[in-house]
Amino acid sequence: MTLGEKIKKARLGKNFTQEYLAEVLNVSQKTYSNFENDKTKPDFHQVEDIAKALEISVLDFLSGDSITVNQNNNEIAVAQNYAPITLSEKLIEQYEQRLKDKDTEIEFLKQLLGKK
Repeated sequence: MTLGEKIKKARLGKNFTQEYLAEVLNVSQKTYSNFENDKTKPDFHQVEDIAKALEISVLDFLSGDSITVNQNNNEIAVAQNYAPITLSEKLIEQYEQRLKDKDTEIEFLKQLLGKK
């Protein structure tokens, strides 16, 4: 299942419109539609915002063929071939390091912008 298909299934599971999620992401409805149709890929921060709005883990979007939608405090599987996701400690450490590196890069860029 593609990222666009997962986003669409999750959106439909929450009964949200494309217009609503486009507004949440501060993009046009056409841009959002392109995400669902796999014509363009959302940035990682947009995937995070979509996941937050749909109450879904970012990891569900980025791995496997399954999505778990949190609806009325009940978890509902919204995909075929649901498989639980397990992450190794090493993978978690690598992810955390990438986040730290990005934070450092952001601080550096903020300093550059402040000096202008």
